[in-house]
Amino acid sequence: MQTLLSKREKEISILIAKGYKDYQISESLFISRRRVGEIILNIKRKYKLTSRVSIGILVYHFGWLSINEVVKEDDVKDAQ
Repeated sequence: MQTLLSKREKEISILIAKGYKDYQISESLFISRRRVGEIILNIKRKYKLTSRVSIGILVYHFGWLSINEVVKEDDVKDAQ
């Protein structure tokens, strides 16, 4: 049985994999920090995960994000 994430859970998972903190996620998605925490908890429960790192690994496992996308984004942040 495959557990599916909602669109919002997937968005947040990808942002976590990119290294965003809760407040950054809430600002970029225009939702409260509390709601971000609730969604992260739901993701962890669905896949029986214990950390944000595990969520990042899950994102890479499903192919939602490649390492090249993260490296390019970090280069842009460093240039600013």
